[in-house]
Amino acid sequence: MRRFFGLLSIVLALSLLCSCAGAGETVSGAPSAAALSVSPKATALASPSPAANSPADLNAGRKELFRAFLSDNYKKLSDAFSGGISGIGFIDLDLDGAMEMIIFDAGASAAMGAQFFDVSDGKVECVSANMDAVAKAFGGSHLSKVVVNANYFDDFRLMKDKATGREFFLVQSANGAADFSYAELVKFGSENDVLTLDSLLYRYDNLDTETGEAASSNFKVAGKSATDRQYETAYRDFFAGSEDLGFEASGAFAWKGEFGSGKAGLLAMADEAMSEYSNSYAS
Repeated sequence: MRRFFGLLSIVLALSLLCSCAGAGETVSGAPSAAALSVSPKATALASPSPAANSPADLNAGRKELFRAFLSDNYKKLSDAFSGGISGIGFIDLDLDGAMEMIIFDAGASAAMGAQFFDVSDGKVECVSANMDAVAKAFGGSHLSKVVVNANYFDDFRLMKDKATGREFFLVQSANGAADFSYAELVKFGSENDVLTLDSLLYRYDNLDTETGEAASSNFKVAGKSATDRQYETAYRDFFAGSEDLGFEASGAFAWKGEFGSGKAGLLAMADEAMSEYSNSYAS
């Protein structure tokens, strides 16, 4: 079962077979789950782009691996993504010069579930999955407990730590329904050359279904329980010390192209996403 469920389903162009996973009020001055968002997007793209200096043959090899993985595991993917695949994209989330693959499921409501795939020991491995079936089918020793609900590929924001100058990718994971709302800031990194996901800030609101107001709230900072004041302070400090570089990642969605159905449609969507990666990252 998925961790969160929405109310409406997205009509897909592919015949792959997923489920869904998205608002809240302020408690004691702390930002609500709905208000927890990455800093406003800059208008100019970051230059150079994250993977501009990566060897072309490195990502060419990864493209072959990911494409072969999608082709060879089509039936297994169909079974795991029981509601469909809505989008595929490639981003160098850990900024090591080698792209990772993101597959959006057929989410609904406010967000879609994201599944992340990296390469370890020459094999494609799922390192984070919003859907348990995907985690079970393709996860391994690097599978993270942190999962992501997002809307689009450009929700993955390239940030810079103002103090150190170090760059990193960040995404807001969020979803909700009539009785709950959650928002989580997730930072991407790397350990032993494999993509990692770390929870920075997390808020969960239990909502009054009649008023829509938060009846109770839970907070976490860096994965540990926190008070609303601690959460608010960490939230403000993080964004005061970080800069959004304005880089906008891209991918391919089923409803934005005539990719067809079945394996051919899935591979066509992946090819378009790879083209988007090449154009965006100059890889």
